[in-house]
Amino acid sequence: MATKLTLDEALTPTEMTCGECGGQMKAYPCPIPKGIGFCPNCSPSWLESFAVYLMNQERIKHGFKELQ
Repeated sequence: MATKLTLDEALTPTEMTCGECGGQMKAYPCPIPKGIGFCPNCSPSWLESFAVYLMNQERIKHGFKELQ
C-alpha cells in the first residue's frame, strides 16, 4: 500500500543515492520539472544553496515555514 505524503512532507528534501558516484545526495523538490539533486561529490558547490532557495520559495507560496 502506498504511503500518502502531506504537501509539507513533499516539499522537504529527500536523502537518496547518487546515480553517478553512489554517494549520498539530497533531492530538493522545486518548480523545476524534476526538482534538483545535490551530490557533494558530483555537483557544483553553488547548486545546493540554489536548490534550497527554490524549494523554500515553493514552501512559502503554500504557507509553510522555510527550511534551512
